[in-house]
Amino acid sequence: MHINEVKNNAFYQFPQWLLKEEPYKNLGDKAKLMYMLLFDRRTLSIKNKWYDDDGQIYMYFTNEQFMKELNCSEKTIIKAKKELSQIGLLKEVRQGINRPNRLYINGTVESTGQDLKKVQHGTVESTGQDLKKVQGINTNIINTNISNNKYINSSLGNSLKRLNWLDEIQTQRIMEYVGIDGMNIDVVQNAIERCANSNIRNFNYLNGILERWSKKGIKTLEQVAKDDEEHKQAESFKKQSWKNKNDDFVGFGIQGSGY
Repeated sequence: MHINEVKNNAFYQFPQWLLKEEPYKNLGDKAKLMYMLLFDRRTLSIKNKWYDDDGQIYMYFTNEQFMKELNCSEKTIIKAKKELSQIGLLKEVRQGINRPNRLYINGTVESTGQDLKKVQHGTVESTGQDLKKVQGINTNIINTNISNNKYINSSLGNSLKRLNWLDEIQTQRIMEYVGIDGMNIDVVQNAIERCANSNIRNFNYLNGILERWSKKGIKTLEQVAKDDEEHKQAESFKKQSWKNKNDDFVGFGIQGSGY
């Protein structure tokens, strides 16, 4: 492998005990890979201050994202989550309609060699009690973690000032396109500028732009520019097709009048 290939490749950390220790080595391959993805996301959680008042880290990873990363069906994702939950490595806390679930993973310094906080203590039997403890955390503190994120807030602050009509929940959702969906901040700023410059005071319009980009996997300005060009070409093709149809219709009418 060439040195440039090494520099340009990113790697996931895979805990060795998932392959060697009981009962973890009996997990299915998708469950192990799912844990690996969540294990890797800890850094983003710390960066975005996604932890509760007890210092327990949580992650955001939707089923759709898992399906895309692991190239499998939602049924397989649900099965993998169940495996991890039953063995005490995963806890999923619902947040309500249109809000992504929070995912807590379990691991210890002794077993992983990493400074990962325990979410669950003891055996699988204690899962129910620990889950109640997690669900009982002050939700006001949890729900404001993203809004209080200095990194995202300071970076988007000037742009968001142009949309002072957004409420707290809507502002938080816009920030999540960076923190959860992994968009570059300048991409979100681009969407905000489009909305502000058009004087469109409508959250659904702004959210619609970002949601469409998110579904298409757009995360950089280069991808935005490419998408704009493809959209422009598609619109041009439609107009030309419509013009050709009209020309054909008019030509047919003139031709028919001669009979």
